[in-house]
Amino acid sequence: MSKYGIPSKTFLEMGGWRQPLLMVDRIDDFKYGETGYVKVTKHITYNEPYLLGHFPDDPIMPGVIISEIFGQASEYLSFLTDICDIYNDAFATELKSLRDIHAHIHRDEMLEIIRTRRAQVRGVLAAQNLKFKDIAYPGDSIEVTSKLAFSDAQGFKHYSVTANVGKRLISHGTIINYRETK
Repeated sequence: MSKYGIPSKTFLEMGGWRQPLLMVDRIDDFKYGETGYVKVTKHITYNEPYLLGHFPDDPIMPGVIISEIFGQASEYLSFLTDICDIYNDAFATELKSLRDIHAHIHRDEMLEIIRTRRAQVRGVLAAQNLKFKDIAYPGDSIEVTSKLAFSDAQGFKHYSVTANVGKRLISHGTIINYRETK
């Protein structure tokens, strides 16, 4: 867990999701740039509504929910990258990491950039070639890493994603994100 976390209220303003579809509990790490990535965590509890039927006597995290975590993590990577670019353009200050963002997160101008950008951007996600290697159970914490693999000529961003529980790889593949600005 990073000591450079994003405050809860601001974290909610950054994402377009609310319960019961908020699948990322926190952003653990972020690196800006061509080799950039985001690392997020989802804690699985017995209280998750989708576990009631998947499966009642032996609950496991559904693959489609892991896919949603991948999508949300990838959108956080795009969103944080947008925030870094906008802040740099406005204030000539480079933000390259979660630590850098954390140092500016309480400033009114940063909060305004976050709110304005969230209102502007929407997108759709698609999963491609996801492989499920193992199972996650209530009590586990899923750690997801998303890295931008490439952007294609049509404006789609392709992310390489992995999900681990501890050192155990449970899923990996590609998430495709198309974002548009209102």
